[in-house]
Amino acid sequence: MRRKKQQEKLEKQYNDLQEPQYNILKKQTLKELIAPAGIDASHIDHLEIISNTTRYARSFFVSTLPRMCTFPELFREMYLFGDINTSVYINPVPEARSQNELNRVINQLETERIVAADRGNINRESILAQKRIEAEALRDDIASGFNKLFEASIVATLFSYNLQSLEAYTKLLATEMSKTLVGIKSAWAMQEEAFQSNLPLMKDKIKRTHTFDRNSMATVFPFTTSEVGHLTGIPLGINKQTGVPILFDNFHESLTNYNMVIFAKSGAGKSVTMKTLISRSSVLMGIESLALDAEGEYKPVADALGGVNVIIGPSSDTIINLFDLEVETVKDQITGKERLTLNLENKIEDVTQALVTMAKGSTRSTEVNELTKQIIAEAVADEYERLRNYIRSKQFI
Repeated sequence: MRRKKQQEKLEKQYNDLQEPQYNILKKQTLKELIAPAGIDASHIDHLEIISNTTRYARSFFVSTLPRMCTFPELFREMYLFGDINTSVYINPVPEARSQNELNRVINQLETERIVAADRGNINRESILAQKRIEAEALRDDIASGFNKLFEASIVATLFSYNLQSLEAYTKLLATEMSKTLVGIKSAWAMQEEAFQSNLPLMKDKIKRTHTFDRNSMATVFPFTTSEVGHLTGIPLGINKQTGVPILFDNFHESLTNYNMVIFAKSGAGKSVTMKTLISRSSVLMGIESLALDAEGEYKPVADALGGVNVIIGPSSDTIINLFDLEVETVKDQITGKERLTLNLENKIEDVTQALVTMAKGSTRSTEVNELTKQIIAEAVADEYERLRNYIRSKQFI
């Protein structure tokens, strides 16, 4: 008994000498850290995400699609429109089911075409006939293995910090999507299901699907790179995905040559882009540019950059001498040394072609043919021969 009391006393003294222990709070998981306090799904047309800062979310689904689409413009705005998440669920359709559905569609179109023909509706008859031909061609391609059908559901969720902005963004998004003839609808009374469909859970709970073939399915994917341009060069714009300036260097080592062509419809900004390239290349990189300007729109650019405007015309003091000779520097392929040369054969060919073009443009006669070209070439060669003899007689060579 006495020994037991001594042992308890020693244990108490040992415990008093130990460092005090503190209770650690319960560790939170990553899910608990990022999860909001709650989500209010009682509203019909939006959700309220309750957290330190309340956010509002509205989900949409694609309701209508255009008959034709341009790659990759179909859903670009749904991918890049501000604070938005977009999910695309793609399921391949079995070949047997594709054949059965296409046969049913073909029969239905043919029935409607016959009814339209009986009623004398020529326009509708021609439209239905064209659709039937396209459906038959698609069916044959699928049977041959050249094509395939897919069912896709496209869901997007737009976020905002107040309802007024959410309404404004909703109208703006609908307007932008209508430019590509894509119709979107709010998931009315299905906001919770649509929101869950747009989470990375791989569960499509609204199942508003559209049928795509292999070619049209490719237009759904956002084939855009996050890195555009070069590390050096002149700024041309801002990358919409990353917000980083886009630099372009026409002489970058990654390019095979310096050539460039700009294609766009009228009024899209081809001239503005070219003037931007010329002016910024001159200021930032010291590159000199030559513009063949028939309309005089580059004159202000040349004046602003301290350039020279050379006017060539019938009443101008400046002329272009087609017969002017210029010595060229050529690198010898064997020795590798540079030497001066004067290629008269190429010069005669260039002058002949220019004179033939002017003759065709001024006379507009069909008599300017290969025989005329040969006569002009011989006359040009004789002129250069007389010039060479004259130079030799004066002992210039």
